[in-house]
Amino acid sequence: MLVLRRLGMGAKLVAATVFVLLVAGVPIERLAARDLEAALLAEHSPRAAVDAALSRSRRAMLFGMGAVIVVAISVGAATTFFITRPIRRLTRFALAMSEGDLSTRAPLRGSGELRQLARALNHLTSELSRSIAEVRTERDLLAGILDGMSEGVLVLDRDGRILLANRALRAMASLGEDALGRSVIESIRNAHLTEAIQLAGQRDDPVDVEVELGRTLPRRLLVRVSRRKAPAIDALDARAEHDGASTEPGLIAVFHDVTDLRRLETIRTDFVANVSHELRTPVTAISTAAETLQLGALQDPHEAAEFVDVIDRHAKRLRHLVDDLLDLSKIEAKNFRLALADLDVAPAIEHVTQLLAEAARRRRVTLTVDAAALPPARCDRRALEQVLMNLLDNAIKYAGEGAHVTVQARSVDQQVTIAVVDDGPGIPPHHLGRIFERFYRVDAGRSRDLGGTGLGLAIVKHLVELMNGSIEVESAIGRGTKFTVRLAHAA
Repeated sequence: MLVLRRLGMGAKLVAATVFVLLVAGVPIERLAARDLEAALLAEHSPRAAVDAALSRSRRAMLFGMGAVIVVAISVGAATTFFITRPIRRLTRFALAMSEGDLSTRAPLRGSGELRQLARALNHLTSELSRSIAEVRTERDLLAGILDGMSEGVLVLDRDGRILLANRALRAMASLGEDALGRSVIESIRNAHLTEAIQLAGQRDDPVDVEVELGRTLPRRLLVRVSRRKAPAIDALDARAEHDGASTEPGLIAVFHDVTDLRRLETIRTDFVANVSHELRTPVTAISTAAETLQLGALQDPHEAAEFVDVIDRHAKRLRHLVDDLLDLSKIEAKNFRLALADLDVAPAIEHVTQLLAEAARRRRVTLTVDAAALPPARCDRRALEQVLMNLLDNAIKYAGEGAHVTVQARSVDQQVTIAVVDDGPGIPPHHLGRIFERFYRVDAGRSRDLGGTGLGLAIVKHLVELMNGSIEVESAIGRGTKFTVRLAHAA
């Protein structure tokens, strides 16, 4: 029985034919032999002749039956082959389709039910190909949108495991490919984010939270976690809900990088605080001096001159502060336009040193220029003079009386380098990284006494960068300071 079950339809048909012939042939042979024996005995034939006749009859019968069986097997096999061949073709086609090969088509041969079945299978294959193509197009479109977003997107299933994380989120949270299928606490490791996800799973309204991710370069991220909309409930979902299984679709979290925004807010707050602080001192001094003059100091020429000098000095400080603020505002707003040209830097150095010669003389600072023959540099004349003016003015102010300030100009590696070097007290190493920040001072009290606004080096850095150059500072306590500006050679 087991062998018969494993046989195909054609083999079963042949076996059944042979079995029927064998079963029917034996009784027929026996009946024929009996009739022949009776006929021979009735004619009073000898026993030997009867046996010989019976033997010949049996052999003839068996030979005939064998011939019939062979013919039946041949006919049955041929019939089975031609009947099952289109079925085998359809079977191979169905197997290929089940393995994902939707480019093949079932042959439309024959007629009747098999042709209709082949046509139905071809239609099914076409519909599957079209549906798969549409799904792939939608998938590629969705993947392109998600990967093109600057916001991070995190999709979780109902068990809180990661189903999808787009490219932006992978960069924000340093997620690897192994994050899919894992929980948020395992992949991102942020307690505030985990609490927000748990809370969002318990309420209908979105949950907003701000978290910090990353250790080397931490990023501030504003996260909104909300439930995904549940799809329409079909029969399978209804049965699962009836059986007590959860049909909750999960959560989606959108990450907005607000690092730069928070940094700008901090800069704005610090800027307002610094400007207010810088304005308070000269305004207070001017107001106090004016009030003192009004209360009778005008009657004393010596005191009047002293208070007028205070008003003049602090008014100039206010003007310098306002001018620096306006320049810095224009530069950072990209409204400060430079006219880059191929210029010789030597005249600009000579012009600035002449303007500051009197200030150096008053402070007994020796100001020298060491400039070799230089090729033209790609720069803006006005911006270069402002850079040199700020650097030399700082060097003269802070190097101290009796110091030496030198302007060195060289051509090195296709660049024109201009260095302002002094042998003053120097700058402590922990200040060098912030020396170009707005309102940052190494010695705040001394800077204010000398009339500094705290914006000069910030303006210098911006102007040098607008000229496609660079600036660096070197300093050591007791050994002086060196600011080096590097500009590209003329084209």
